[in-house]
Amino acid sequence: MAEPVRAIDFSRSYCYYVPRGHTTWVRIQAQCRCEVFARPAGRSEEYALSVRTQTGLRTEPPSDALDPGYDFWMIFSQRHVFIRRTHTSAYNRNPTRVPVSDFVATGWRFQPCPATPLGSAAEVLAALQAWRPVVARTEFTGVGSARGYAIEYPVKWADGDAERNAFRVETGPVVLLDPERVRVGESPEFDDFRWAYLDYHSFDRVRCLLERPTSILSGATYESAGTPRRHPALTAEQVGRIEARLYEGWEPPIPVDDLRHLLQTDHYSAVAHLPAATTLFALDVPGADET
Repeated sequence: MAEPVRAIDFSRSYCYYVPRGHTTWVRIQAQCRCEVFARPAGRSEEYALSVRTQTGLRTEPPSDALDPGYDFWMIFSQRHVFIRRTHTSAYNRNPTRVPVSDFVATGWRFQPCPATPLGSAAEVLAALQAWRPVVARTEFTGVGSARGYAIEYPVKWADGDAERNAFRVETGPVVLLDPERVRVGESPEFDDFRWAYLDYHSFDRVRCLLERPTSILSGATYESAGTPRRHPALTAEQVGRIEARLYEGWEPPIPVDDLRHLLQTDHYSAVAHLPAATTLFALDVPGADET
């Protein structure tokens, strides 16, 4: 008899840690599972991405003015805990990679759940209309497909079209790696992780919206089709004049490159169309198809 199909129920999957010097036991909902693999050796390694939260207030006494909140994620692995903090500006970038020995305990618990593979657009649409939770596994491989990684993540936004026999998944965030660089047994640096949202219409290719520092003026040129703007879009010439005024003709109090980072924010502004192998699953949870 074939083994039953199972996928992760992210609504019941968590990361946890116990900080040294505290009596607190911390539980965080898991957002994405990443498995790095080396097929010839049959070896693999697991990473767990937590959901985003807002945190801060590290000053004593707590002060919103001196220490405002920031976006906060953690990636757990066997050797390190990667911590990302996103502030208003890319200038304040301050990620850390902390050895697990700095904690009393760390780890994660993914909850497997019986699942049904979805092999067509019609099956995807039927699962959506039955209100079933959907999870995806997407695998990226390097040259020769012997080395790579796979991510598993909840599908938060999806649609199906019965007339066109089509589907679309838009979801994230997820963490991506470079399949040519990542190695089982070697802990990546923080910058080896790429933060992305996914957008795809097929099982063999993924459009990845990659985050990178971006000028806050870049969105000022965007004109939304059919949607009135509160302020008119700037032209490229207008943006150039503003940037020239900001960066040229004076001695800024900090280096010009630092000043540019001060006026940048992290934004999903690069696009990569990557070959991949994706499998979608509908979780078999009680009452999912009840109306």
